[in-house]
Parts: sequence; C-alpha cells; structure tokens
Amino acid sequence: MKNPFEKEDHTVLISSIAIGALVAGGLAYLYLTENGRKSREAIGHKIKDEAKDLASGVISGKTGIGKDKVKKVADFVAE
Repeated sequence: MKNPFEKEDHTVLISSIAIGALVAGGLAYLYLTENGRKSREAIGHKIKDEAKDLASGVISGKTGIGKDKVKKVADFVAE
C-alpha cells in the first residue's frame, strides 16, 4: 500500500514547465518583435544557403559537374 504522506518527486514536471516557458518566450520574441522578424529572415536565409550547398555537393559528387556551376543553377531555379 502506498504511503499517503510520502513526498513525490516533481522535478521532471517543474523542469518541463521551465523549458516550455523559455521556448514560448523565444518564439514570442521571434514572432512579436521587429528584431525577431529580422532574426527569422536571417535564419531563413542561412538555412536556404546551407540546403543549397548540401544539395550542390551531393549533385556534384554524383554527376561530376563542378559544385559552383550546380550552385549557380540552383540559385537560378530557386528564384
């Protein structure tokens, strides 16, 4: 039988709430402020550039075409 006076460990619950609050604060900053909008745009550009670079490397490795040429074509197609 479980002891009703025994304390329960709530550290997981408390830490989950704290992490959720931090994530919510970060998202609020990114979506509700002007600096956040600029940060989102910068992050988006970096992600697109990294994706193009990764795809160019894979295509260049498979076809033997120079990576810079593949990247130029990717830039043209993406726009």
